[in-house]
Amino acid sequence: GSGEAGSFLLENLRWLNPGDQIKFVITSREDYEWSLSLVEGHDLAQRCAVLFSPAWSLMPLARLAQWILEDRPKVRLQLQLHKLIWGDEPGR
Repeated sequence: GSGEAGSFLLENLRWLNPGDQIKFVITSREDYEWSLSLVEGHDLAQRCAVLFSPAWSLMPLARLAQWILEDRPKVRLQLQLHKLIWGDEPGR
């Protein structure tokens, strides 16, 4: 949903190790499906920790959590705690 999918260098995935994390910031259902296909197509969950994070103000946290619960992908839901505490307050 960022418009940057074309700049994603798939060849860099080969450098991932078990101690690494890769985070997908999810903006929509389409974005979620794209991210799932990349995770599954490249066995990312077998190679490193995979985090799905809702894009602030674009993806409701509860909706993304529900999709993850329904589909059971091997990903972790990651929250931006600073945003939940302070929102978009400048200087935080």
